[in-house]
Amino acid sequence: MAITPALRPSRYGVPVRSSIRSPLLAAAACFLAFGVVLAFAYTITAAGRVDAIALHGLTALDNSVSDLPAHVAVHSADPLPLLAMLGALFAWGWTTGRRREAVGAVGLVAAANLIGLGLKMALAHPRYHQILGGQQVGAEAFPSGHATTAMSIALAAVLVAPPRARLGVAFGAAAYVIAAATSLLVLSWHFPSDVLGGLLLSSGFFFLALAAVREGAGRRAGVVAQRARLALSPGLGGIGVALMAAAGLLALSRADELMAFARLHTVAAATALALMVISAGLVASATLIADRY
Repeated sequence: MAITPALRPSRYGVPVRSSIRSPLLAAAACFLAFGVVLAFAYTITAAGRVDAIALHGLTALDNSVSDLPAHVAVHSADPLPLLAMLGALFAWGWTTGRRREAVGAVGLVAAANLIGLGLKMALAHPRYHQILGGQQVGAEAFPSGHATTAMSIALAAVLVAPPRARLGVAFGAAAYVIAAATSLLVLSWHFPSDVLGGLLLSSGFFFLALAAVREGAGRRAGVVAQRARLALSPGLGGIGVALMAAAGLLALSRADELMAFARLHTVAAATALALMVISAGLVASATLIADRY
């Protein structure tokens, strides 16, 4: 008896059409949210004012702490580091038998960054706010290219990671995205809405890449290198947990300063916290949906 395309089983025992529905819906939600953030940032005066107030408050951190960590986090999303990280992820996926995922990671990063660059030029729009004084953000700022890059490479790692390593990779990916996103604000390179737009754009392309990988898995089964997977998992998990623990310890060591900042710049603190939660939530959602695969 022939199996209809709608019910064709994948190598994981889940019908292919059902397995790609969740990532496609998630991609649609991310792109819809991207449009909503754009509309709020460009057309609603109150939203633009909150954007500027939050950015103005967060730039105060640049005067109270060394800007070296912020520059390191942001410049890690420059083209050369991006290519190096993507090459390492591709090699990891290829050598551990996750070749579709490796190719999907390349497609995800390329599509998110190229389309993001095109959108920056197409959506160029000056946003002047008196509160920012001489630190105005340029017209070609939405979506943030560095935020797009950081999220795309982080989610590429989640896509390539084998199931046993994925949780540890997700911890590290979330820590990296949070560091890059907040650093962009501290350095006054982007409005919070620009950063959020970049995070949503890359997340949407991650889910499209995941759907494409699942469709391919239903057409042809692959071979997974179990030994390599088991060998890498503990190390990657440890790195991810260590990064999150280091961030937590750093925050605790400067708790008094952070509380004082929050009292003086409530909008900025709330915006930064919301951006951290959203960043972690997007990585967590990507991980959970990928784990069903």
